[in-house]
Amino acid sequence: MKRASQRAAAAAPGLDAESAEWLRALAGTGPQRDEALARLHGLLVRIARSEVARRGPRLRVSGPELDDLAYQAAADALLAITGKLGQFRGESRFTTWAYKFVIFELSAKIGRHFWRNPTVPLDAEDWDRLPPGNSAEQTCTA
Repeated sequence: MKRASQRAAAAAPGLDAESAEWLRALAGTGPQRDEALARLHGLLVRIARSEVARRGPRLRVSGPELDDLAYQAAADALLAITGKLGQFRGESRFTTWAYKFVIFELSAKIGRHFWRNPTVPLDAEDWDRLPPGNSAEQTCTA
């Protein structure tokens, strides 16, 4: 992984100073890399929480469950980013590139959440609006 991020820094010589520093720190070892990973995770959590708060009212998910989705998305995005450092081309700032990973992970997690927990609330009046009989039977006999 170290070589991949070094190649990314070398392949994109016109990087802004902040992006170059991110790549250098994440390619390093020891406490410097650990500190960069912690900073990046903190940034990803802030982005995920902000996005979850924005989408929250439409999701019918709240409280600790929303916070958990944000933390899971940030952790998965961190793994994806560190695995793909060599693919960073420098066409945007590093933080913009990282942003897309956390938004993608959050979107995927929200989608999976609703597949696992489908909710179709039907009140008594909703059932009354359905046509009588089985429409499939009516179609076959016509």
